[in-house]
Amino acid sequence: MRAADRLVEQQYAMLLRRDVARLPELYAADAFYSMPGVTVRPIELPALLRTWTGAFPDLYVDRTGAVQTAGGAAVEMRLTGTQTGVLHTPFGTVSPTMRTVSWDVADVVRVRRGRITAWRSYFDWGQLLAALGLHVDGLSRESQHDPLGLPV
Repeated sequence: MRAADRLVEQQYAMLLRRDVARLPELYAADAFYSMPGVTVRPIELPALLRTWTGAFPDLYVDRTGAVQTAGGAAVEMRLTGTQTGVLHTPFGTVSPTMRTVSWDVADVVRVRRGRITAWRSYFDWGQLLAALGLHVDGLSRESQHDPLGLPV
């Protein structure tokens, strides 16, 4: 198993076990994790992912495809969970809807010297929010910003 695939599997396993405190250990010191609307440093990643597992306590990952290279990996998946907790989004806070929803995600991961240097998670907020029964006026790529100014 290549380093990138091993690290990706470790992060998914830690997320699904809700054991995210040690996630920064998988990352290089100058690394980042980004998703539409937010970019964080490794030390901030556990808090970010806890917001997702808090909103979707039964969250699970169905991997649908993957490609590995010497310097990274790309993974396609479908996330599914029931929103029983508060979901924090770049568009505001979503109270629990009690809906079970699924949405597509693509993760692109870069690795150097056995550590993650960049993890970009791509998904469509519109797809997720619509599945939760919400509509956000003006939802577009332009409205999804990077508040920390890190590379996205």
